[in-house]
Amino acid sequence: MKFCKCNSVHILIIHILFSTILLNTYFSEEEDNNNNGYNHISLNFLQYSYAIETDDKDNNVKKQDEKNNEDSKETDDESYNNNKGTSIFNFVAVGDWDCNSETEDTVDNIIEQDPELVLALGDLSYNGKAKCWLELIEPIADKIKIVFGNHEEDLIDDYKDFFGLKEQYYSFNQKNIHFLVLSTETDYDDDSEQYQFAIRDLEKYSKDPFIDWIVVFYHYHIYGSGSSLPEDKDFRETYHPLFDKYKVDLALQGHLHVYERTYPITFNDDDEDEPIVQDNTQNIYKNPKGTIFLTVGTGGADDMQLSSLKDFSAEGIAGEFGIVNIEIENDQTPLSGKFIKNGKKQEILDEFKIIKDK
Repeated sequence: MKFCKCNSVHILIIHILFSTILLNTYFSEEEDNNNNGYNHISLNFLQYSYAIETDDKDNNVKKQDEKNNEDSKETDDESYNNNKGTSIFNFVAVGDWDCNSETEDTVDNIIEQDPELVLALGDLSYNGKAKCWLELIEPIADKIKIVFGNHEEDLIDDYKDFFGLKEQYYSFNQKNIHFLVLSTETDYDDDSEQYQFAIRDLEKYSKDPFIDWIVVFYHYHIYGSGSSLPEDKDFRETYHPLFDKYKVDLALQGHLHVYERTYPITFNDDDEDEPIVQDNTQNIYKNPKGTIFLTVGTGGADDMQLSSLKDFSAEGIAGEFGIVNIEIENDQTPLSGKFIKNGKKQEILDEFKIIKDK
């Protein structure tokens, strides 16, 4: 192709050439990153190729940006690893609340633990009305799941309406935990709808790969060392074998106004009053083969006494009001429990831990 020798043509070509270089460099910088340090500009109408060496300073900036990105990724990974040991989920359980100053302390204790879930183990109000208890728990009402106790006998509909319940028994999942709520205040024998519900529910979630823990809660205690109130042997005979079959980890109960924790135990067909202790370690249990039963009737109602602890009992505390705080680490294991006394000191009176292989 021939070019005109006149100065005006030369000036025009040079102007077009450098304008195109500047525009192409601006819009095509990222597209040309694989060109070994050079930007190539093609002018089709001139069939011309021109190469410009990339500025060393730009290269250095680019390399520094890449290094900064790598450093940022390593920091993010390190931060993730450092958070692996922290609790990601906790819930509180307590029953036998009443409507008094001790109940107010219980609510304050719960707020201090900042749980995602609160399990109310029955016997909520003792004055025959739901209003006083519902007013006391207002700051945490949206976190509460309830069971019905003997003091709710005439208030069933009030609590059903407030918590949006159709039945006294139900279940739900939170994180990697399945919760089954049973009622000792309605039919529960092996011909009842509740029993059939419990079987279907435990059968389903004991096989769910996303569920690592199963927690059951109800009101009447079925194991305990208290002498003032008898154990509910009928409920125990009906449901503890199901807990064994479907590997329930924790059973939470109230009614007896004390704190008591059993060892991991299984049902004893030969002597129902003497469950089989599967692990008599005091506080830490590795892959336990039985359910740990916690009685937490310490929400504010008049305290009761314990007799000498039975063989299946690992810990018993009477005369103290408080709550159980359960923490699940790493969305899997371990599960840690603490009985925390009401009051400013937040004194821990009992601790235990369950560790399961993944």
